[in-house]
Amino acid sequence: MSKRRAKNRKLLTEINVIPYVDVSLVLLVIFMVATPFMIQGIDLDLPKTESGALNKSKGDNVTISISKEGYYSMDLGEQEKLYESFQVFSKQFEKIIKNNPNIEIFVRADRETRYDNVAQTMSLIKNFKSDSINLITEPLGNE
Repeated sequence: MSKRRAKNRKLLTEINVIPYVDVSLVLLVIFMVATPFMIQGIDLDLPKTESGALNKSKGDNVTISISKEGYYSMDLGEQEKLYESFQVFSKQFEKIIKNNPNIEIFVRADRETRYDNVAQTMSLIKNFKSDSINLITEPLGNE
């Protein structure tokens, strides 16, 4: 009797995809939660102004960030590096500008940053690209 029961059984040849869907959804949730924490850069408290939004950049751009402690950071899209002194930052900036003459430059500075740090940075940028300096601020209503 047991032989007859074994012959009538069919093998299940379909793949059970429910565990794969479960794993995929868990990974999706993990990436959605973790993505905001992977944003790199210096945490800045930008000054608030009434200025309007800038038009989108048409080409390559670099964002320079200056913290209130005097640290400099350059965001080139895929990588961002932190510099602890203006001299090291200026040497690296000079290399980037010489290799990318058509790059657009954005400057972000914390509202408590020393004016001297911003002035030095603006002067450095003006030496290489006097026509492309953009200051990034936050709108007044964004509190």
